[in-house]
Amino acid sequence: MAQSHPPLHHPSLSTTSKPPFSPKPPQELVPSLETNLYVEKGSELDGGKKTPEFLAVEDPQEGRILATHIPYQILGDILNSSDCKVVYVTRNPKDTLVSLWHFLQKSSDVEKDPWEVEAAVDQFCRGVVPFGPYYDHVLAYRQESLNRPEKVFFLTYEELKEKSKNHVRKLGEFLGCPFDQSEKGEEKIDEIVKMCSFETLSSKEVNKSEEKSSVFPLPYSSFFRKGEIGDYKNYLEEKMIAKIDGVTEEKFHGCGFTYGI
Repeated sequence: MAQSHPPLHHPSLSTTSKPPFSPKPPQELVPSLETNLYVEKGSELDGGKKTPEFLAVEDPQEGRILATHIPYQILGDILNSSDCKVVYVTRNPKDTLVSLWHFLQKSSDVEKDPWEVEAAVDQFCRGVVPFGPYYDHVLAYRQESLNRPEKVFFLTYEELKEKSKNHVRKLGEFLGCPFDQSEKGEEKIDEIVKMCSFETLSSKEVNKSEEKSSVFPLPYSSFFRKGEIGDYKNYLEEKMIAKIDGVTEEKFHGCGFTYGI
C-alpha cells in the first residue's frame, strides 16, 4: 500500500533516459513507515518529540509518497483527518501466502527453524502473519474504498498485471495528474508500464544481488521471485487450497469479493 499527499506530477519520461529508480532497488526509493520510522529512526526521535527527516517538508502542500503495510485499523484516524490518498494493492490470498512463505525462507531465523508450508497455511488462515490477519487487512481498506473512493484507490495485483495500462490511467486520474488522450499520453503510459513491469525490475542487477537490504535483513534478490498469477498451484496441496478457499469465502462473501471462488 502507498500513501500520497497531493499534488503529484508524473515525470518527463524518455525512452533513452535511465529509469528514475536506477541504480537503487525500487523498494528503497519510497520511505516505509514501519521501517524508516518505527525501526530505523525510532531510537533517534526522542520519544516522538522529533520529526523524522523523511517526513519533514518545507512546503506542506508538496507532494510525497510513503509506503506501508500497516492495517487501516491502526492508521484510520490519521488517514481520516488528513488529505492523504491511499493506493491499496491486494493479491489472491493463496499467492499472497506462497509469496510470503518464500520471502521468509530467506530469513536466517527460518534457516535455523524451517517454516513448513503446512504450518504457514494454518497460521495464515488463523491470521497469525506479519501486519495482522490478511482478511481483516483487505476488508478494512476495501470498505474504505467503497465509502470514500476519492480517498482510497483499491485494486488487485491480478488486475494490475492483466490490464496494466488501464489501471495506470485510472491511477493518474485518482492522484490528480491524469494522462492526456493524445498519442504522447499513450506513449507515456506505455513507458511507465514497461519500466515498472516485473520483468524489467527483476532484470536489474541490484535486484538480483545477495547483498542485504537496508529495509529488511534479507538479500535484495528476495523481493523479486516470479510475479506470476496462480503460482500457488505449484506449492499448495488440494486440501490446503480448499482450506484457504473456505476461509476466503467465509470472510469475503459479504462484500462480493472472493477472487472467483
